[in-house]
Amino acid sequence: MRVALLGGAGYIGAVATRLLSALGHDVAVIDGLIYQRDDRRLLPTASRFIRGDLRDTETLGQALAGADAVVHMGGLVGEPACTLDERLAVELNFASPVLAATAARDLGVPHYVLFSSCSVYGQRDGTVDEDTTPRPLGVYARTKVLAEQYVTDLLSGCADVTVLRLATVHGLSPRPRLDSVVNRMTAQAASSGRIPLNGGSQRRPLVHVNDVAEVLAAVLGHPDGHRVLNVGADRENYTIAEIAETVVRAVPGARIDRGPERDEADARDYHTSFGRLATLFPGSCPTRLIDGVRQIAAAITDRHITDPDLPEYDNLQGLRACHNAGFVQAVRSAECERLHAAYTRASEGALR
Repeated sequence: MRVALLGGAGYIGAVATRLLSALGHDVAVIDGLIYQRDDRRLLPTASRFIRGDLRDTETLGQALAGADAVVHMGGLVGEPACTLDERLAVELNFASPVLAATAARDLGVPHYVLFSSCSVYGQRDGTVDEDTTPRPLGVYARTKVLAEQYVTDLLSGCADVTVLRLATVHGLSPRPRLDSVVNRMTAQAASSGRIPLNGGSQRRPLVHVNDVAEVLAAVLGHPDGHRVLNVGADRENYTIAEIAETVVRAVPGARIDRGPERDEADARDYHTSFGRLATLFPGSCPTRLIDGVRQIAAAITDRHITDPDLPEYDNLQGLRACHNAGFVQAVRSAECERLHAAYTRASEGALR
């Protein structure tokens, strides 16, 4: 199968590229390398690499021509990175997937996989599943909800669409990321022996980066109309405090510095069901939280990661540096402006 991975040089993409290539797929990686690192060195197994802007229709047309499936996994991850430049976030997280869907439709690509996030559920009592109406709380989640809606509408009747709503991802990748909750806490514990924690009652579902790649491989092999899948496992729902306690058990000498519960900028709080994924693909997402923690801790103690505070391991720090230097900016093309206007209307209406 010929697979185009849009944003395939990132944290998840570097893992997915290796797995899909090992399974015999012809993998083309298309990435803008917006963090100004030579991440191409992480992709020796890719059949080809195209460095290009995922908002550029010519690049998208070149990348998707002849593809059997396109996977959009690019964009800005997390609320802090998205609020740094909201217009840029809208272009990369919403406009880009829509432009890719338009190209896929015009070129007859039969399967489109969109990476989304369980963040779309926002703050909920009880358990959420794929039938729960999204309640996005910030820029990141709003762009994901709109991308899901527009891509599905564009490709209705002409391509299979799989939306993967990922739990919070953890674990080691060839392109390490240490700013997600599990990896950050583990890096703090392994490097300083301390984990700052204020409160910690908010709930998060978790999934290992290798398991995300395995699920992607599974859905690529079984396209099936339009479907939305939460990606994770029921047993991997934790509170923030439980994550910290797991890290402390795995990192000798580490301790939690507890503070009072406080109002956080990130108010997400939800318990997620992954029953649909487990039914479709039994045995999915077997990796436990403790395994990802041990990977990150070992990478730091073994000096594979020598300085966990470097901007290259933190999406927000890396983006801020590149944004300030002018390496990545909103392009404000006609199509991006049209879709930004659609985002603004939605944000002022039903998505609020």
